[in-house]
Amino acid sequence: MGILFVSNAEKMSRLCTVLVLAACLVASAAAADFVIENASRRINLKNTWAKAIDTLKAKNTAGSDLSNFVVCYPGSLAPRIAVLKVLIKKEKQDVAVLEQAPQGAPSGVSCYQATFKSPVQKDAIVEFDVVATVTGVFRPNPASIGQGDKQYVEYYDNLYLLSPYEVTEQSSTVLLPTSDVKSYSPEDGASKSGSKVSYAKLGRQAPWAVQELQVHFQHDKPFKRINSLVREIEVSHWGNIYVEETYEIQNAGAQHTGKFSRMLYAHSQEGKGNSFPDVRAHLPAAAHSLYYKDIIGNISSSDTTHTSKETAIEVRLRYPLMGGWKTDFTLGYSVPLEGFLYRRPKGKLRLLMELSTSFNDVWVEQLTTRVVLPEGAKHIKATLPYPDIQQSWDKKFTYLDTAGRPVLVLTKANVVPEQNKHFAVDYSFTFTGMMREPLLLISVFAAFFAAVALYSRLDFTITRDEKWLEAQAHDKALGIIQQLTGYWDSEADVLDRLVKLAHSVSNRPLADAAPANRQALESELRPLDEQSKVLLSQVEALSPKLAAAARSHADKGKVLLVRAAKLLSDKSELIRKDVAAHEASTRLAAATLQLEEAIREWVDEGAKMAQG
Repeated sequence: MGILFVSNAEKMSRLCTVLVLAACLVASAAAADFVIENASRRINLKNTWAKAIDTLKAKNTAGSDLSNFVVCYPGSLAPRIAVLKVLIKKEKQDVAVLEQAPQGAPSGVSCYQATFKSPVQKDAIVEFDVVATVTGVFRPNPASIGQGDKQYVEYYDNLYLLSPYEVTEQSSTVLLPTSDVKSYSPEDGASKSGSKVSYAKLGRQAPWAVQELQVHFQHDKPFKRINSLVREIEVSHWGNIYVEETYEIQNAGAQHTGKFSRMLYAHSQEGKGNSFPDVRAHLPAAAHSLYYKDIIGNISSSDTTHTSKETAIEVRLRYPLMGGWKTDFTLGYSVPLEGFLYRRPKGKLRLLMELSTSFNDVWVEQLTTRVVLPEGAKHIKATLPYPDIQQSWDKKFTYLDTAGRPVLVLTKANVVPEQNKHFAVDYSFTFTGMMREPLLLISVFAAFFAAVALYSRLDFTITRDEKWLEAQAHDKALGIIQQLTGYWDSEADVLDRLVKLAHSVSNRPLADAAPANRQALESELRPLDEQSKVLLSQVEALSPKLAAAARSHADKGKVLLVRAAKLLSDKSELIRKDVAAHEASTRLAAATLQLEEAIREWVDEGAKMAQG
């Protein structure tokens, strides 16, 4: 007996073949599971993206209960589907992508499998809606237009419901934004009424019925498309969540050709064409500290309105975006923690934020949302509204960070406004982690001040010669003289009051009281003299030269005191001799001026001496 050896690769190849055949058999059997008794298609093209709503009435013709239903779309639409929902009485059913279309499907068809929450019993009928939102499916024709020209686009779809099931009755209706329709096909069986093209009775169709539907019409709305949006949400446990959004926004309609006239744009509705001059965002009501910036300066102004429900901001462009034009800018704002960060059981926290942009009438080609959590956050887990959101990790270093802040990066392509749902990020963060940065800052400042204090007390002198010792003594002596200037300032104040006292003597009683007043003022100087002598002796020990200058200055003060006392005595003597006060002041005016000038010079001399 011979033994046949089979390699692992051959085993895997055979297994894959078996699985593919099994999938095809299941898919083929699925085609006989349901019969669609009625299909009503409504294709809404009024916005800058398409929304197809298929209302289906399907009968279970299998021999058992069924939970799965297959929906399919042509290759021209499937890659651009942003939202696909299957609704039974407005309740969403689970939808998953099928890796392989059922047997007999035309080339390029993509299919999805809906799983009903309640199985459909044998011979029972189920009614439900299939809603698909599709972006980027309008083809401008002509591709380029001038400023005053109308914008026409083409839309292509399948006229019939593209399905693996037999359809007994069906109808299709195309809703357009304007009644200006250049052409539509097929024309047989079609009726046009205003901005609506209808195919009322399409009759029974076999599975995978295909006939191209084409509509060429005027679209009066600008195609606002965000090529790239990077949202950074930074959480600070000190009171705020900082949000910064960086946009690259483009007019994805027919390309603008020829010159641009601002006068025509301002004074004619036709001159505006398919352009848009602003974008409007609806931010949370608690948003504050709003700002915007751009590199080329195309954002000229903004207008913000606060209500109890929202904060609306209108960003105006200096130059409107014509077809094909684009610009980039950054919008930032802050929101308080309250209402966005919640405490969870077991000490966890939950951040609840919106996923995408809050601008109106735009879709996003590539969305990146970066959630920057505090340094030290652990056990991070995201709860996301859509399964096709990709997650990755990064780090960000900001002020006082050592290990970096964990950043959860969420990316998603082809996002429309209805997908701007909330997502949640759960994580753990302790109080010690919150206090790490303040303690680090305090430690840095404490270390700095300690270093400065230590440095000021260290002596880095290599040699100490006689000149160095003299310089040290001189500096210490100057410090003592600076204390002496305080006493000298008090002495100067007494001198000024003696001069003023001499001026005030105008009659005999004041003249008689003058000696007593002079003695009272001079008594204020006695304690100052005693303290000055002590300081002068200290200066003498350190620098005889400075001590001599200080003693000379002190002696000059005493001379000035004698002159001030003599001025007061002379004025009093004249008043006692019945000389009029005015006459007495006139006789002593020269002496008074000389004394006042001498006092000022003495004060200046003391200040200069203190400065070395």
